[in-house]
Amino acid sequence: MKQISLITLILLLSFGGLVQAESEADIKAVTEDGKQVSLKSDHTWSYVEFVEGDPAKSAVLTVTRVWDMQEACKVQFRLQNNLGYKIHSLVPRFAIVNQEGVVYDTPSISFVSIMPTKREYTHLLVSGLGCQAISHFKLIDASRCRMGDIDIWNEQPGQCSSHLYLEPSQQINISR
Repeated sequence: MKQISLITLILLLSFGGLVQAESEADIKAVTEDGKQVSLKSDHTWSYVEFVEGDPAKSAVLTVTRVWDMQEACKVQFRLQNNLGYKIHSLVPRFAIVNQEGVVYDTPSISFVSIMPTKREYTHLLVSGLGCQAISHFKLIDASRCRMGDIDIWNEQPGQCSSHLYLEPSQQINISR
């Protein structure tokens, strides 16, 4: 009887450890070249792949204007809400890569309270680096969003970004 109780206890403890290991969330990280990876609890990793959506059914992020100020670069962004629901908040984050291929900075921009069919503008100022010294802007994530049924309590890695369409720009090199 003691042996059966001991075996049952060992099995329960083992099962509890497995449940705990499976419930640990993946960790998101960004490589030096701006690629997003997911570090898994089983000690493996994978790149987070983003799929471009249909701009007619997405939040469309567009570069509308660029100001080169020698030692600074100012970029104006527009977010057009083509989703069927309000965007309460969306925070795209970029890796700004200089001409040497080094990530200079990873700033965020923020959009709040955009009703369907409406748009909002914001600016990003890169201090200490002129526009000619920037190789490219790379969208690395758009987490911390609240829109539709997505919020901080149920957001999955890449879920916010999957609702974002990044429009190509002739003014500055920008990509995912």
